[in-house]
Amino acid sequence: PYEKQLDYHRKCVDVECRFTSDRKAQKDLFFSGYLFHGRKISIHDMPENRKIDQYWGLYHDASPKNAPFLLHGLDIFNLSSTFSRHSTVPLTLQSFTTLEELINYKNMYTFGLKTSFQKKMKLAPVLYMQSHCDTLTGRELYVKELGKHIAIDSYGNCLKNKTFPDGITNDSMDINDVQNFYDFVSKYKFIIVYQDMICEDYIADKFWKSLSLGIVPIYFGAPNIRNYLPNPNSAILIDDFATPSDLAQFISQASNNEDLYTSFLYHKTLDVYPISNQLLVNAIFKEDIFYLEDRKTRGIAEFECTACVQSFHQEKQQSQQNELSCELPFFPPGNFTWKALPRIRKFLERARMEAAIMHKMAGVSET
Repeated sequence: PYEKQLDYHRKCVDVECRFTSDRKAQKDLFFSGYLFHGRKISIHDMPENRKIDQYWGLYHDASPKNAPFLLHGLDIFNLSSTFSRHSTVPLTLQSFTTLEELINYKNMYTFGLKTSFQKKMKLAPVLYMQSHCDTLTGRELYVKELGKHIAIDSYGNCLKNKTFPDGITNDSMDINDVQNFYDFVSKYKFIIVYQDMICEDYIADKFWKSLSLGIVPIYFGAPNIRNYLPNPNSAILIDDFATPSDLAQFISQASNNEDLYTSFLYHKTLDVYPISNQLLVNAIFKEDIFYLEDRKTRGIAEFECTACVQSFHQEKQQSQQNELSCELPFFPPGNFTWKALPRIRKFLERARMEAAIMHKMAGVSET
Protein backbone atom coordinates (compact mmCIF):
# COMPACT_ATOMS: atom_id res chain seq x y z
CA PRO A 1 0.00 0.00 0.00
CA TYR A 2 1.05 3.59 -0.54
CA GLU A 3 -0.97 5.37 2.10
CA LYS A 4 0.11 5.80 5.72
CA GLN A 5 -2.04 2.90 6.87
CA LEU A 6 -0.26 -0.42 6.63
CA ASP A 7 -3.34 -2.61 6.67
CA TYR A 8 -6.76 -1.46 5.51
CA HIS A 9 -9.81 -2.36 3.48
CA ARG A 10 -11.13 -0.38 0.54
CA LYS A 11 -14.61 -0.65 -0.95
CA CYS A 12 -14.39 -0.55 -4.73
CA VAL A 13 -17.65 -0.66 -6.71
CA ASP A 14 -19.02 -4.15 -5.98
CA VAL A 15 -15.86 -5.50 -4.34
CA GLU A 16 -14.01 -4.91 -1.09
CA CYS A 17 -10.29 -5.62 -0.97
CA ARG A 18 -7.69 -5.71 1.74
CA PHE A 19 -4.42 -3.86 1.13
CA THR A 20 -1.53 -4.65 3.44
CA SER A 21 2.23 -4.49 3.75
CA ASP A 22 2.21 -7.57 5.98
CA ARG A 23 4.01 -10.22 3.95
CA LYS A 24 2.41 -12.98 5.96
CA ALA A 25 -0.74 -12.22 3.98
CA GLN A 26 0.86 -13.99 1.01
CA LYS A 27 -0.26 -17.24 2.61
CA ASP A 28 -3.86 -16.05 2.87
CA LEU A 29 -6.38 -18.12 0.93
CA PHE A 30 -7.74 -14.98 -0.74
CA PHE A 31 -4.36 -13.44 -1.60
CA SER A 32 -4.48 -12.34 -5.24
CA GLY A 33 -1.35 -10.35 -6.01
CA TYR A 34 1.13 -7.55 -5.44
CA LEU A 35 1.09 -3.81 -5.93
CA PHE A 36 4.50 -2.18 -6.33
CA HIS A 37 5.71 1.37 -5.92
CA GLY A 38 8.24 2.03 -8.69
CA ARG A 39 10.62 4.05 -6.53
CA LYS A 40 10.79 1.30 -3.93
CA ILE A 41 11.19 -1.74 -6.17
CA SER A 42 14.40 -3.68 -5.64
CA ILE A 43 15.46 -6.55 -7.89
CA HIS A 44 16.85 -8.14 -4.72
CA ASP A 45 13.49 -8.11 -2.97
CA MET A 46 10.92 -9.40 -5.44
CA PRO A 47 8.32 -12.16 -4.94
CA GLU A 48 9.58 -15.56 -5.96
CA ASN A 49 7.82 -18.19 -8.06
CA ARG A 50 5.07 -15.99 -9.47
CA LYS A 51 1.93 -18.03 -10.10
CA ILE A 52 0.21 -17.82 -13.45
CA ASP A 53 -2.92 -16.26 -11.93
CA GLN A 54 -1.03 -13.81 -9.71
CA TYR A 55 -1.83 -10.15 -10.29
CA TRP A 56 0.94 -7.53 -10.38
CA GLY A 57 0.29 -3.78 -10.44
CA LEU A 58 2.73 -0.88 -10.69
CA TYR A 59 2.31 2.63 -9.30
CA HIS A 60 5.06 5.07 -10.31
CA ASP A 61 4.52 8.81 -10.11
CA ALA A 62 7.98 9.84 -11.31
CA SER A 63 10.18 9.41 -14.37
CA PRO A 64 11.90 6.12 -15.30
CA LYS A 65 15.15 7.68 -14.08
CA ASN A 66 14.07 6.58 -10.60
CA ALA A 67 13.22 3.07 -11.84
CA PRO A 68 15.46 2.27 -14.85
CA PHE A 69 13.98 -1.20 -15.42
CA LEU A 70 10.74 0.43 -16.63
CA LEU A 71 12.36 1.24 -19.97
CA HIS A 72 12.28 -2.49 -20.75
CA GLY A 73 10.26 -4.15 -17.99
CA LEU A 74 6.82 -2.57 -17.87
CA ASP A 75 5.23 -5.60 -19.50
CA ILE A 76 5.66 -7.76 -16.40
CA PHE A 77 2.73 -5.89 -14.82
CA ASN A 78 -0.98 -6.41 -15.38
CA LEU A 79 -1.86 -2.88 -14.34
CA SER A 80 0.10 0.36 -14.47
CA SER A 81 -0.35 3.83 -13.07
CA THR A 82 2.33 6.18 -14.39
CA PHE A 83 2.71 9.62 -15.92
CA SER A 84 1.78 8.18 -19.31
CA ARG A 85 -1.69 8.93 -20.64
CA HIS A 86 -1.71 5.33 -21.91
CA SER A 87 -1.49 3.86 -18.40
CA THR A 88 -4.44 1.97 -16.97
CA VAL A 89 -4.71 4.76 -14.39
CA PRO A 90 -2.86 7.80 -15.83
CA LEU A 91 -1.14 10.26 -13.49
CA THR A 92 -0.28 12.77 -16.21
CA LEU A 93 -1.91 15.76 -14.51
CA GLN A 94 -1.24 14.72 -10.92
CA SER A 95 1.27 17.56 -10.52
CA PHE A 96 -1.11 20.13 -11.96
CA THR A 97 -2.02 22.73 -9.36
CA THR A 98 -5.65 23.76 -9.86
CA LEU A 99 -7.44 25.68 -12.57
CA GLU A 100 -8.05 28.45 -10.07
CA GLU A 101 -4.33 28.76 -9.28
CA LEU A 102 -3.46 28.67 -12.96
CA ILE A 103 -5.61 31.64 -13.90
CA ASN A 104 -5.68 33.90 -10.82
CA TYR A 105 -3.34 36.78 -10.02
CA LYS A 106 -2.15 35.58 -6.62
CA ASN A 107 1.65 35.72 -6.33
CA MET A 108 1.89 37.29 -9.79
CA TYR A 109 3.75 40.52 -10.48
CA THR A 110 3.29 42.71 -13.54
CA PHE A 111 5.98 43.18 -16.16
CA GLY A 112 6.70 46.67 -14.82
CA LEU A 113 7.17 45.46 -11.25
CA LYS A 114 9.41 42.60 -12.35
CA THR A 115 11.56 45.03 -14.31
CA SER A 116 11.77 47.22 -11.21
CA PHE A 117 12.77 44.23 -9.05
CA GLN A 118 15.52 43.37 -11.53
CA LYS A 119 17.07 46.79 -11.03
CA LYS A 120 16.50 47.28 -7.30
CA MET A 121 17.29 43.70 -6.20
CA LYS A 122 19.89 43.06 -8.92
CA LEU A 123 18.02 40.02 -10.20
CA ALA A 124 18.85 38.30 -13.46
CA PRO A 125 15.96 37.86 -15.90
CA VAL A 126 16.31 34.08 -15.62
CA LEU A 127 15.95 31.88 -12.52
CA TYR A 128 17.46 28.40 -12.21
CA MET A 129 16.99 26.14 -9.17
CA GLN A 130 18.41 22.64 -9.03
CA SER A 131 20.16 20.41 -6.54
CA HIS A 132 20.23 17.24 -8.66
CA CYS A 133 23.26 17.59 -10.89
CA ASP A 134 24.98 15.38 -13.49
CA THR A 135 21.76 14.50 -15.29
CA LEU A 136 21.17 12.18 -18.22
CA THR A 137 19.81 15.10 -20.20
CA GLY A 138 22.93 17.22 -19.78
CA ARG A 139 20.89 19.86 -17.97
CA GLU A 140 23.79 21.52 -16.18
CA LEU A 141 25.85 21.54 -19.40
CA TYR A 142 23.13 23.33 -21.33
CA VAL A 143 22.41 25.86 -18.59
CA LYS A 144 26.11 26.59 -18.20
CA GLU A 145 26.37 27.33 -21.93
CA LEU A 146 23.18 29.41 -21.85
CA GLY A 147 24.65 31.43 -18.99
CA LYS A 148 27.45 32.61 -21.27
CA HIS A 149 24.89 34.54 -23.30
CA ILE A 150 22.38 35.80 -20.71
CA ALA A 151 22.41 36.39 -16.96
CA ILE A 152 21.04 33.52 -14.87
CA ASP A 153 20.58 33.49 -11.10
CA SER A 154 21.31 29.91 -10.02
CA TYR A 155 20.28 28.59 -6.62
CA GLY A 156 20.79 25.11 -5.20
CA ASN A 157 23.75 22.76 -5.59
CA CYS A 158 24.05 22.96 -9.38
CA LEU A 159 25.91 25.93 -10.91
CA LYS A 160 25.17 27.94 -7.78
CA ASN A 161 25.98 31.63 -8.05
CA LYS A 162 23.34 33.05 -5.72
CA THR A 163 22.08 32.49 -2.19
CA PHE A 164 18.44 32.84 -1.19
CA PRO A 165 17.53 35.78 1.04
CA ASP A 166 17.23 35.14 4.76
CA GLY A 167 14.18 33.08 5.65
CA ILE A 168 14.07 31.24 2.34
CA THR A 169 15.73 27.84 2.19
CA ASN A 170 13.86 25.99 -0.55
CA ASP A 171 15.72 25.30 -3.78
CA SER A 172 12.89 23.54 -5.57
CA MET A 173 9.22 24.15 -6.18
CA ASP A 174 8.32 20.49 -5.72
CA ILE A 175 7.26 20.70 -2.08
CA ASN A 176 7.24 24.37 -1.18
CA ASP A 177 4.17 25.88 0.37
CA VAL A 178 5.96 28.83 1.93
CA GLN A 179 4.41 32.11 0.90
CA ASN A 180 7.60 34.17 1.12
CA PHE A 181 9.31 31.66 -1.17
CA TYR A 182 6.55 32.02 -3.74
CA ASP A 183 6.72 35.76 -3.40
CA PHE A 184 10.46 35.79 -4.03
CA VAL A 185 10.66 33.50 -7.06
CA SER A 186 7.66 35.16 -8.72
CA LYS A 187 9.71 38.36 -8.96
CA TYR A 188 11.66 36.69 -11.78
CA LYS A 189 10.50 36.89 -15.39
CA PHE A 190 11.70 33.46 -16.50
CA ILE A 191 12.53 30.12 -14.93
CA ILE A 192 14.41 27.19 -16.44
CA VAL A 193 12.40 23.96 -16.24
CA TYR A 194 14.74 21.39 -17.74
CA GLN A 195 13.75 17.81 -16.92
CA ASP A 196 16.02 14.89 -16.09
CA MET A 197 14.21 12.51 -18.44
CA ILE A 198 12.52 13.05 -21.78
CA CYS A 199 9.29 11.07 -22.01
CA GLU A 200 5.91 11.86 -23.50
CA ASP A 201 3.45 13.08 -20.84
CA TYR A 202 6.15 13.36 -18.15
CA ILE A 203 5.80 16.95 -16.92
CA ALA A 204 7.66 18.16 -13.84
CA ASP A 205 5.82 19.78 -10.93
CA LYS A 206 7.95 22.88 -11.42
CA PHE A 207 6.41 23.51 -14.83
CA TRP A 208 2.86 23.80 -13.48
CA LYS A 209 3.96 25.79 -10.46
CA SER A 210 5.81 28.33 -12.60
CA LEU A 211 2.66 28.87 -14.70
CA SER A 212 0.57 29.40 -11.57
CA LEU A 213 3.11 31.92 -10.22
CA GLY A 214 3.18 33.91 -13.44
CA ILE A 215 6.79 33.03 -14.33
CA VAL A 216 7.45 32.09 -17.93
CA PRO A 217 8.98 28.59 -18.09
CA ILE A 218 11.94 27.97 -20.39
CA TYR A 219 11.11 24.33 -20.93
CA PHE A 220 12.80 21.15 -22.07
CA GLY A 221 11.04 17.87 -21.38
CA ALA A 222 7.97 16.09 -22.69
CA PRO A 223 8.08 16.08 -26.52
CA ASN A 224 4.29 16.53 -26.57
CA ILE A 225 4.24 19.43 -24.09
CA ARG A 226 2.25 21.53 -26.58
CA ASN A 227 -0.72 19.27 -25.86
CA TYR A 228 -0.72 20.59 -22.29
CA LEU A 229 0.08 24.30 -22.69
CA PRO A 230 -2.83 26.57 -21.66
CA ASN A 231 -2.12 28.61 -24.79
CA PRO A 232 0.37 28.13 -27.65
CA ASN A 233 2.76 30.73 -26.15
CA SER A 234 2.56 29.65 -22.50
CA ALA A 235 6.20 28.52 -22.47
CA ILE A 236 9.47 29.09 -24.29
CA LEU A 237 10.49 25.70 -25.65
CA ILE A 238 14.22 25.01 -25.83
CA ASP A 239 13.64 22.64 -28.74
CA ASP A 240 12.59 25.60 -30.87
CA PHE A 241 16.09 27.10 -30.80
CA ALA A 242 19.12 25.76 -32.64
CA THR A 243 21.63 26.86 -30.00
CA PRO A 244 21.72 28.25 -26.45
CA SER A 245 22.89 31.52 -27.99
CA ASP A 246 19.74 31.76 -30.12
CA LEU A 247 17.60 31.02 -27.07
CA ALA A 248 19.37 33.68 -25.01
CA GLN A 249 18.79 36.25 -27.73
CA PHE A 250 15.05 35.56 -27.69
CA ILE A 251 14.85 35.64 -23.88
CA SER A 252 16.60 39.01 -23.88
CA GLN A 253 14.13 40.31 -26.45
CA ALA A 254 11.12 39.11 -24.44
CA SER A 255 12.59 40.45 -21.21
CA ASN A 256 12.65 43.95 -22.68
CA ASN A 257 9.35 43.89 -24.58
CA GLU A 258 6.24 44.08 -22.40
CA ASP A 259 3.81 43.03 -25.13
CA LEU A 260 5.92 40.02 -26.08
CA TYR A 261 6.47 39.02 -22.45
CA THR A 262 2.83 39.25 -21.40
CA SER A 263 1.79 37.17 -24.42
CA PHE A 264 3.19 34.21 -22.50
CA LEU A 265 0.81 34.89 -19.62
CA TYR A 266 -2.57 34.94 -21.36
CA HIS A 267 -3.74 32.20 -18.98
CA LYS A 268 -3.56 34.85 -16.25
CA THR A 269 -5.97 37.15 -18.11
CA LEU A 270 -8.83 34.72 -18.60
CA ASP A 271 -11.40 37.51 -18.99
CA VAL A 272 -9.63 38.73 -22.13
CA TYR A 273 -7.69 35.75 -23.43
CA PRO A 274 -9.37 32.49 -22.38
CA ILE A 275 -7.38 29.27 -22.25
CA SER A 276 -7.36 28.11 -25.84
CA ASN A 277 -6.25 24.54 -25.23
CA GLN A 278 -9.59 22.77 -25.00
CA LEU A 279 -7.86 19.41 -24.53
CA LEU A 280 -6.31 20.70 -21.30
CA VAL A 281 -9.59 22.20 -20.12
CA ASN A 282 -11.43 18.93 -20.78
CA ALA A 283 -8.75 16.94 -18.97
CA ILE A 284 -8.88 19.27 -15.99
CA PHE A 285 -12.62 18.90 -15.51
CA LYS A 286 -12.56 15.20 -16.32
CA GLU A 287 -10.26 14.72 -13.36
CA ASP A 288 -12.27 17.14 -11.22
CA ILE A 289 -9.03 18.97 -10.58
CA PHE A 290 -10.83 22.25 -9.95
CA TYR A 291 -12.44 20.78 -6.85
CA LEU A 292 -9.89 18.21 -5.73
CA GLU A 293 -7.45 19.14 -2.98
CA ASP A 294 -5.35 15.99 -2.84
CA ARG A 295 -5.06 14.43 -6.27
CA LYS A 296 -2.25 12.10 -5.22
CA THR A 297 -4.44 10.39 -2.63
CA ARG A 298 -7.19 10.10 -5.20
CA GLY A 299 -4.79 8.64 -7.78
CA ILE A 300 -3.65 5.97 -5.36
CA ALA A 301 -7.23 5.09 -4.44
CA GLU A 302 -8.20 4.77 -8.11
CA PHE A 303 -5.15 2.61 -8.78
CA GLU A 304 -5.91 0.31 -5.86
CA CYS A 305 -9.58 0.01 -6.74
CA THR A 306 -8.78 -0.80 -10.36
CA ALA A 307 -6.46 -3.55 -9.18
CA CYS A 308 -9.08 -4.76 -6.72
CA VAL A 309 -11.87 -5.03 -9.29
CA GLN A 310 -9.72 -6.47 -12.08
CA SER A 311 -8.14 -9.12 -9.87
CA PHE A 312 -11.50 -10.11 -8.36
CA HIS A 313 -13.12 -10.49 -11.77
CA GLN A 314 -9.93 -12.07 -13.14
CA GLU A 315 -9.62 -9.41 -15.81
CA LYS A 316 -5.95 -10.14 -16.22
CA GLN A 317 -4.25 -7.89 -18.73
CA GLN A 318 -0.65 -7.05 -19.57
CA SER A 319 0.81 -3.56 -19.64
CA GLN A 320 2.37 -2.70 -22.98
CA GLN A 321 6.03 -1.73 -23.06
CA ASN A 322 5.36 1.04 -25.58
CA GLU A 323 3.15 2.72 -23.00
CA LEU A 324 6.24 4.67 -21.91
CA SER A 325 7.65 6.71 -24.76
CA CYS A 326 11.07 7.99 -23.67
CA GLU A 327 13.35 9.51 -26.26
CA LEU A 328 16.99 8.78 -26.99
CA PRO A 329 19.15 10.78 -26.98
CA PHE A 330 17.95 12.88 -24.09
CA PHE A 331 19.29 16.22 -25.32
CA PRO A 332 18.03 19.44 -26.88
CA PRO A 333 19.59 20.83 -30.06
CA GLY A 334 22.85 22.72 -29.75
CA ASN A 335 23.79 21.08 -26.46
CA PHE A 336 27.34 20.04 -25.69
CA THR A 337 26.18 16.77 -24.19
CA TRP A 338 28.98 14.42 -25.19
CA LYS A 339 30.17 14.72 -21.59
CA ALA A 340 26.89 13.14 -20.46
CA LEU A 341 27.22 10.08 -22.72
CA PRO A 342 29.03 7.88 -20.13
CA ARG A 343 26.17 8.49 -17.66
CA ILE A 344 23.62 7.54 -20.31
CA ARG A 345 25.43 4.33 -21.25
CA LYS A 346 25.66 3.34 -17.59
CA PHE A 347 21.96 4.09 -17.06
CA LEU A 348 20.87 2.09 -20.12
CA GLU A 349 23.04 -0.87 -19.13
CA ARG A 350 21.47 -0.84 -15.68
CA ALA A 351 17.99 -0.58 -17.21
CA ARG A 352 18.54 -3.62 -19.44
CA MET A 353 20.12 -5.65 -16.65
CA GLU A 354 17.34 -4.92 -14.15
CA ALA A 355 14.62 -5.60 -16.72
CA ALA A 356 16.17 -8.95 -17.65
CA ILE A 357 16.21 -10.00 -14.00
CA MET A 358 12.64 -8.79 -13.49
CA HIS A 359 11.40 -10.69 -16.55
CA LYS A 360 13.03 -13.86 -15.31
CA MET A 361 11.55 -13.53 -11.83
CA ALA A 362 8.12 -12.65 -13.19
CA GLY A 363 8.08 -15.47 -15.70
CA VAL A 364 7.51 -13.13 -18.65
CA SER A 365 9.39 -13.38 -21.93
CA GLU A 366 11.36 -10.26 -22.83
CA THR A 367 9.95 -8.15 -25.65
